[in-house]
Amino acid sequence: MKTKLAALILVGGSLVALGGAISSDSPNEAPALELSEKMRGFLKFEMGALARAGREIEKALAEGDSATVQENAAKMDKAFIMSQDITTLDLRELEAVLGEAFVAQDKEFHAMGRALEAAAKANDLKGQRVIFDDMLHACASCHQAYAPEAPILE
Repeated sequence: MKTKLAALILVGGSLVALGGAISSDSPNEAPALELSEKMRGFLKFEMGALARAGREIEKALAEGDSATVQENAAKMDKAFIMSQDITTLDLRELEAVLGEAFVAQDKEFHAMGRALEAAAKANDLKGQRVIFDDMLHACASCHQAYAPEAPILE
């Protein structure tokens, strides 16, 4: 599970560090760097919230604490960038720079968060672990595509 937590921290920290901690020889290697300060701020907020909730979920899963998993899965959904004060122009920027695939991946990730919340509400421990593992894989995949050189924050 520590490897999974490290992956989540990697992803959660990946866009937190967007302000210049990512070094790349090609903009295609770290497309998130091309976003405006405002959009990087939105992503920084979201990634930080996801990392915090992920650490709590990891601990709660180890303890079999479905209530804490449910609470933090809900926090993951609430961190959803599209539900923040994002304008149509902001969304167009996000899609223009990172592409529609990024927006779709982000929405899918938050849908997994809602599924995790439902599994926790049903006290389905096995389902919680499977969904959380899928979420971590989604994090790693997105990170690899959009901010591959961001450091792991511990």
